[in-house]
Amino acid sequence: MILIDTNIFVDHLRGHLPAIKFFNSLSKEENVIFSIITEAELISGKDCENIKRKELTLQFLHRWNKIIISNQIAVLAGDIKRNFDLEMPDAIIAATARVNNAELLTKNIKDFKKVPYLKVKSPY
Repeated sequence: MILIDTNIFVDHLRGHLPAIKFFNSLSKEENVIFSIITEAELISGKDCENIKRKELTLQFLHRWNKIIISNQIAVLAGDIKRNFDLEMPDAIIAATARVNNAELLTKNIKDFKKVPYLKVKSPY
């Protein structure tokens, strides 16, 4: 299972070719998840002031499994934030990956590598 971080989605939505190739390489059988935090971060962007752009963003996200913040994720995120000095959105994403035993795909390797039990890599 893989969890895709917000920055990978942002790259795709901005037309960054490596991100487009990465998403095109994902098979339908692959178990891909993302955090509800990613949805909130993407929708908070200025591009989503345009309703069509917002709808396209939500349609794109709909292809994968959205993970909501359970109590288990919330508690672990609090521990991660406190122990490894991550921003809360990143701590929630890290906790979501950990709870779901998923590898976290991100461009933010430096910050997420602070969490020793987290599997992290860059997809491109």
